Amino acid sequence: MGKVVAAIFTTHVPRLMILDPAARKAYMGRNVTTFYDAMPRLERERLRELDFDTFVLIDSHWFTTIEYVLNAHERLSGVYTSEELPAMLHDHPYDFPGDCELARAIESEAEERGVRALASAHRNLPMHYPTLNVMHYFNPDARRRVLSIGVCQTASVKNDLLFGAAIGQAIWKSTRRVVLIASGGLSHRFWDYDHILEHASASPDDITSTANRVYDQRIMDWFRAGRHAEVIAAADDYRAHCSPEGRFSHYLIIAGAMGADRWNWRGEQFGEYEAALGTGQAIFFFQPSTSGVVETIRKVA
Repeated sequence: MGKVVAAIFTTHVPRLMILDPAARKAYMGRNVTTFYDAMPRLERERLRELDFDTFVLIDSHWFTTIEYVLNAHERLSGVYTSEELPAMLHDHPYDFPGDCELARAIESEAEERGVRALASAHRNLPMHYPTLNVMHYFNPDARRRVLSIGVCQTASVKNDLLFGAAIGQAIWKSTRRVVLIASGGLSHRFWDYDHILEHASASPDDITSTANRVYDQRIMDWFRAGRHAEVIAAADDYRAHCSPEGRFSHYLIIAGAMGADRWNWRGEQFGEYEAALGTGQAIFFFQPSTSGVVETIRKVA
């Protein structure tokens, strides 16, 4: 029987891949992101010795239209350059094991529930940086399998939760020990072209509106308290007022996998709540409070 051992809500912003400290400061000024330290610390203190074999990652940049799509390749490898910000994120090599078996199992479970899903192993299926940037930090030695899944841009909150439930059930029926990842931000409105570079710092003062910042704080308070039922109940309103990244589907899908409004794991924040060109960004690690001594990790072949 499989198990979800932890879940993560995490930023994936391109500036994570600015590796030179001087270049980081030149771009962000005095308020350089705390995520450069927070992400390695989460990997070191929470993931490295955790007994799991697979990351199931919801990628908020991978937009689909008529169905949910899962990357069913046996191996994910290549060299990535961002079409959005090539100067910041380019020539990035990646190579880690995929999880075709689990992708197919989720596809089957979704279909049984009347949810359209496709486990795709089509040639040249692209990867996206919400998967690659996060795996750079959380899977640095590529020991764990990676199953990257897109978000469907026509789906409702109910659809996302149902698809998430299919993921959760497929994991439970498998032999996998999984860490779920919602790779994406909170409120997601950028500054306009003429002013965007004036707001490149990580300071929350550079969020595009006070209303977005206040709503983000409310969501994060619920994360900390494990009040996922309240997050889910507010999701449609949050979508309408704050344009959360990926329509907030990255979070909703993992919440569905965890039982939706029955999920009560509290979130531990790593790093600060920050702005990224006007958008809201944060990192939260969720694990059951009853978890015992962390076990030794199982290596992936």
